Formats: sequence, C-alpha cells, structure tokens
Amino acid sequence: MRSGRGVSWMMVVAVFAGLLALSGCISPQDFIPEPGPGPVETVSPGATPTPGTSIQGGGIDLPIDAGRGVPQYIIKTPYGYLITTPKTGVRLSVIEIRDDVDATGQRIISGRIKNDESSRIDHITVNFNLYNSNGNLLGNTYASVNSLGPGKVWRFSTQPFAYRDYQYYEMSGIFTA
Repeated sequence: MRSGRGVSWMMVVAVFAGLLALSGCISPQDFIPEPGPGPVETVSPGATPTPGTSIQGGGIDLPIDAGRGVPQYIIKTPYGYLITTPKTGVRLSVIEIRDDVDATGQRIISGRIKNDESSRIDHITVNFNLYNSNGNLLGNTYASVNSLGPGKVWRFSTQPFAYRDYQYYEMSGIFTA
C-alpha cells in the first residue's frame, strides 16, 4: 500500500459495507444488540376480555432497557422498521373475537377492535396463547396493524396456525405504540 496514492483495500471494504447497509440488505435489527437477561416488567397481564368491553393497552411482558429504564421495541411498518416505546392507558373496545378458518383452510383467530381514543393509534399488536385439551400452552399467534384512526374499527385476522391438539385460545395481551 502506497501512502498518498490510490485507494486502500480497507477503504473499499468500508464503502461496500456502507452501501450494503443502506441498500436494505441489512435490517436495523442487525445493528441492535440482543437483550440479555435482566429485569422484566409486566404491564396489565390480561385474561380474554368479554366482547363489547373496553380494555386498556399494554398487557404484555416488556423488557426494560437497562440504560434508560424505558422499554423499547422494534416494530415492522410499511415504510421500514421503527424503534418505539409502548403506550399504556390506550382505550380500545374488543367488539368481537372468534376462532375461525381462513380461505386456505388454516385456523386463525379473527375479530374486530375499535379505537376509542380521540387520536390515531400508530401501532397495535394483539397476541393470543393457544392451548390443548389439557390446558397446556401450544404456542402463540398474533395480528398487527399500523395507524388506526380515532373511532375506527380494525377487522383483524391472526397469522395462521396448525396444532393437531389445539382446543382454545386466550388473549395474552395488546401492545400499542
């Protein structure tokens, strides 16, 4: 390597890595360290609400960011990834929830949730635990939406699931941001 002339191999690699990161080939999750074991705060652990009742946002286990004491999450949006903190005290109404089958014959949970706030909710994820006939947890499923306007109703359908021994579900929480 000559000094003053030409481009060093290290510079070429650095420029290529920068272009690769900016091209979308690497997601923001690749740059955020995995959270280690630490304290966990539980916000409003929830049972399955009765349709037509109001509930408060929150209701999922939130890892605490040890540096600031504020929980943070990465959520996928139509325009990329967003680092956010959950909003608590958000007013939503669960209008309907039902165990269903989608067009391909796979099981889903579907329903309707209304934004009872006077402003837009930027993100909502509703989570469900799936159980077998003995009451053992088989797994989870969820549905998410971005930008639900005030007074608007979201018709949701979860990700499909296929457990042979599936018998029932419980809403495990609603995350709002």
